[in-house]
Amino acid sequence: MIKILVLDVYPNVNYRISKDQNGGYGTANDYGDSFLSKILKLIVKGSVDFPPLYSVQVCGELLNMNYEVRYKRKEKNYENYDLIIMPSSIVCHETEIENIKEIVKQNKKIIVIGPFASSNPDTYINAGASVLKGEPEMFFHSLEINNDFLSSIPKLIENNKLYELDELSYPGWEVIFKNYIPKMKFLGSGPAVNIYASKGCPYKCFYYCVYPLQQGRKLRIKSPKKVIDEMIYFYDKLKVKNFIFRDPVFSLNRQHTLELCEKLINHKVKFNICIETHLKNIDDELAKLMKKAGIKLIYVGIETSDENVKTNMNRSSEKNDLQIEKIKFLQNIGIDVKAMYIVGLPTDTEKTYFETLKFAKKISSTYAQFSVFTPYPGTPIFKEYENKITTSKYEDFNQWKLVFEHKNFDKDKIRKLLDMSYRKYYFSFTWIYKNFKKIFNIW
Repeated sequence: MIKILVLDVYPNVNYRISKDQNGGYGTANDYGDSFLSKILKLIVKGSVDFPPLYSVQVCGELLNMNYEVRYKRKEKNYENYDLIIMPSSIVCHETEIENIKEIVKQNKKIIVIGPFASSNPDTYINAGASVLKGEPEMFFHSLEINNDFLSSIPKLIENNKLYELDELSYPGWEVIFKNYIPKMKFLGSGPAVNIYASKGCPYKCFYYCVYPLQQGRKLRIKSPKKVIDEMIYFYDKLKVKNFIFRDPVFSLNRQHTLELCEKLINHKVKFNICIETHLKNIDDELAKLMKKAGIKLIYVGIETSDENVKTNMNRSSEKNDLQIEKIKFLQNIGIDVKAMYIVGLPTDTEKTYFETLKFAKKISSTYAQFSVFTPYPGTPIFKEYENKITTSKYEDFNQWKLVFEHKNFDKDKIRKLLDMSYRKYYFSFTWIYKNFKKIFNIW
């Protein structure tokens, strides 16, 4: 039997790293250098941990083809494996390259998968790996892996297959659970797994966003029945009640969202659900339905309060007053909101930064995240910044470091603004009064 290792490697750091988020390029929650920032790093690292969903989906496709599959985050001896598959990321890139070189020394075949390698294959190929372009679950869905395949893997694998989402196998979470138990304590106790109801995002912020690089800009949906069946399957098999939907924008197709919520409401098992969406896709009716369906936490991108800064970034948002109104409504009906802001957007100044911070405190969402604008290789905006990049290390592209020459900020100033953002937000009396008990219970 063909034996396959999915090797998902990470550097040893004191903050949480996720290869699943930020469109599969990954994030590394290095919030800052102050005492509070260090505490936040510790809380998040201990509360949230899950692998990239595309790699778990690949495990499921391989299991369905009756291959022996293991998932590990560390390995030194590859003698017992016929093929190694490595999920890629920008935030673990140098660590991934080091491991590839060790694998090649042992004369083993390795295929690197995921959005970052798909868009930036050269360094992986130069290290001795093959790179699979495109969505890896589509490639492995019905692939016959034998000695002929293993002996003739090209350095760059072009994948043109595109199955309907309903045709794909269930993700191989049982493989992951043999190694560790994914968690999302902000949803509740017990294991948490990732799932998607749709792929693709048509919004014009693809200018700087990496989600469309692999998923595309066309919306593809999984039927509500398939979604529910998948959730029930992992509830029965692994006792999972916490689900994190990884759709770029969960509620893009309103009718699909309504049908899914109705099925969740009518099912006897009640789940705890986290989604990421755009505020302009939520109204009071849908918000109430989401609450009944088990949605407890919603991530929304605010980015900035300044209209000119938004326009420069091709960012389309609700008006500021409406954003405040919608978030307050969500929280009033019992849905927590994590609002996400970006410091150091190309036309940001200290004035626009302080206006955004003031706006964030006015919104007073359950959680707030302040990260640093990062021009990612592969996005249209990167071409404008390619000659202004100030680091040679891809792992610095983690959303919390300034990696280019900004006309108004330097890297030290940005780190100070990050620390200030978290301190002023989470040390405000209003936020502490509303949310401290919740955070204390999670911790």
